[in-house]
Amino acid sequence: MRASHLCRGAAILGALALCVSAADAGKRKKKKKQAGAEVVDIAGFKDKMVVYTDGEGGYFAAVGNDTETLFYGDGKTMHKQRVTSAFRDGTKWEMRMWAPRVDGVADIVATGDTGKMVCGDDEFPLTRVADADAKKILDKATWKGVFWQRQGHALSRDDRGTYYYVDRLQDAHGGKGFRLFAGQKGAMKQLPLTNIVSDSEGEIFASKKGELRFIQERTKASWYRGEKKTELVTVPIENNLVLVYTDLGVYEGSLGTPCDEY
Repeated sequence: MRASHLCRGAAILGALALCVSAADAGKRKKKKKQAGAEVVDIAGFKDKMVVYTDGEGGYFAAVGNDTETLFYGDGKTMHKQRVTSAFRDGTKWEMRMWAPRVDGVADIVATGDTGKMVCGDDEFPLTRVADADAKKILDKATWKGVFWQRQGHALSRDDRGTYYYVDRLQDAHGGKGFRLFAGQKGAMKQLPLTNIVSDSEGEIFASKKGELRFIQERTKASWYRGEKKTELVTVPIENNLVLVYTDLGVYEGSLGTPCDEY
């Protein structure tokens, strides 16, 4: 492992965690994961999978450039990755993964017995695991679906740097479960919701401390505290993933993506 590497932050949707810049020559510090994703049956493609390791406890398992078969984990619990693109040329293959904390630039590239993990501007070497050891992982590991199940829904701020953020479950997990957060970067607090309104004219997320109202047609937002109204600037989540998933401080711990661990 390099003597220094950059831990970059973000989010997008979706919802997520503290990413701390480090110049540490020691092994990376793992971020704690929470229980979650469903178990995945890999029997249909297990005999085609190859396994790579970073030499520090991280493992990738995949079928070449098959976007549905890339998993990452500690060799005991392996989580499926969201692959956004894939490419293969002979024995060389690569995939790009959802990784909001490095602004989406997260690739695995492999050719034969060697490969690399790319996290933003940083690269980390990978080596293929010997067939006998790979078989042990493939046979004994617990294989799970995508770890992170939330996504950003709306983000706004006032002219003093106070942010208002709403996230929800991804569509594959029901699409509801809205949560409202408010505060400045690194100090946002979740506000319990007392009412949610969604119709053709916009959305209202009401808590005991006010209402965050999104007007869809005019892409405007307002914050109400009692009778006091504050006009907000809407912030596109897709253009501010690092802000959402790192700087806001809403999401602590791992998102289940490889670059969280580097």
